Amino acid sequence: MTYDDLIKKYKNKKGDVEAETILVDNNFDRRNTNTVSVWGCSSDIAKIASRCKDAIVSIRDDGDGCSLEIERRAFRGVVYAFRNVK
Repeated sequence: MTYDDLIKKYKNKKGDVEAETILVDNNFDRRNTNTVSVWGCSSDIAKIASRCKDAIVSIRDDGDGCSLEIERRAFRGVVYAFRNVK
């Protein structure tokens, strides 16, 4: 599957009530492959792929969703996913 195929397949995909996006940032991957992994079944996958396609190491589409392995250089960190709330 090419990046363009992936983006086309998941662009504007809403998903059902159980649709989710999962980010995996663990020490094993950090030390051994210097990557993070993302699994999703909605348009989040297309957005992530289009933003950092030059850093994607592998794509695995299992029919229910897609898993991306991405070089850490494209990753800001988990804490940056949250806003300061007052």
